[in-house]
Amino acid sequence: MISRRSAFALAISAGLLALVLWVADVGAIDLSAIRPVLLLPAVAAYVAVLALRGAQLRLLAPPTGAGHGSWVALAGRHQLVFILSPSGAGDLAFPLLARRMVGLGTVPAAALIAGARLRDICAVLGLGCAGLAGTGHLPLLAGAGAVLFFAALYFSDITVALAGRLLRRIRKAPPPEHVAPPNRLPAALLTLLLWLTASGGIMAGFAAAGHPLGPFEAWVMLAGLNVAGALALSIAGLGVAEAGAAGVLVFLGMPLAEAATVAIVARPLLLLSNAAASGMIEAVTRLAGAAPR
Repeated sequence: MISRRSAFALAISAGLLALVLWVADVGAIDLSAIRPVLLLPAVAAYVAVLALRGAQLRLLAPPTGAGHGSWVALAGRHQLVFILSPSGAGDLAFPLLARRMVGLGTVPAAALIAGARLRDICAVLGLGCAGLAGTGHLPLLAGAGAVLFFAALYFSDITVALAGRLLRRIRKAPPPEHVAPPNRLPAALLTLLLWLTASGGIMAGFAAAGHPLGPFEAWVMLAGLNVAGALALSIAGLGVAEAGAAGVLVFLGMPLAEAATVAIVARPLLLLSNAAASGMIEAVTRLAGAAPR
């Protein structure tokens, strides 16, 4: 039986996707402009993203004895859950996956994914602001925003610690065991490199759709897609991501109908590339014995 959350997410996905299709000039889609070979660098970029995510999680987590391959396997399976489930459900499932795959307890795993997401937010918004400055949109204000978010990324362990302390005080929970904070520079660089690589996947995906983006435009698109996905509930981001991509393209100067048309071609290619990368990680780590069945 479909849960109420899933049914609501499905309704939002269908409604927004129908709206984008209604706005788009579907007859103007030129399938001959699609270059499937460019999906190979997109898949490669997302495989690299998952490898970097595994390294990031391992760096931020308390010691468990699990090797890098197990953490990469966790990142890949977590991404698969994200693709197949309603928005946000992937992070809810993370503690269960982490306990099974790397032996991390439920509470530390929940703290781990919360801390990783905070770093993600800082990196994505920092790149988005840098992209806005690079495309000439409020360059001084956007540039200042980029500096602010990148600084927040570097010092994100302090923000995480303060948020955790506040939550424990509200819940009257005992203080956690002392865990040495990760080195700030490697943690920040890993997160930033992860999202720079993801923006490379976006560039390859849009180029495969016949509408290449420059690096700055890709950073704005990266931020727009992630903000749209975070603000709405949907299945695999369907409808929300297309609407978000179209909105970013309109903001960058593309007419609405053309932007919606590009979005409904590029978004499935990005989703396919993500799913293929997650599937490859799952297959390889299973063969290597790093991922449980």
